[in-house]
Amino acid sequence: MARIIINRTTEFSNLIRSIEIYLGNEKIGTIRDGESKEFEVEAGEYELRAKIDWCGSNKINFTIRENEVLRYNLSGTNPFLGLYYITFKKDRYLRLKPIK
Repeated sequence: MARIIINRTTEFSNLIRSIEIYLGNEKIGTIRDGESKEFEVEAGEYELRAKIDWCGSNKINFTIRENEVLRYNLSGTNPFLGLYYITFKKDRYLRLKPIK
């Protein structure tokens, strides 16, 4: 099995809320503030994204091989710009970034 590891940063604006993690259209779990979570997946091509309420993250398309481990950081937007993002850029409210 391959693994995806997601590290969520601690942030005040979403402190008590869990964020849903999706591979394609399938919810594979949730992640809480400051948590690091590991998901086992089959080798293949996927689209990774995160969602919280009606807002989401950028989408990351990737291919993962058997026994490979991919790591990502998940963070929210600047809390002072939150209203702008939930109104005009709802799919950029969260940020997923690969860790090299």
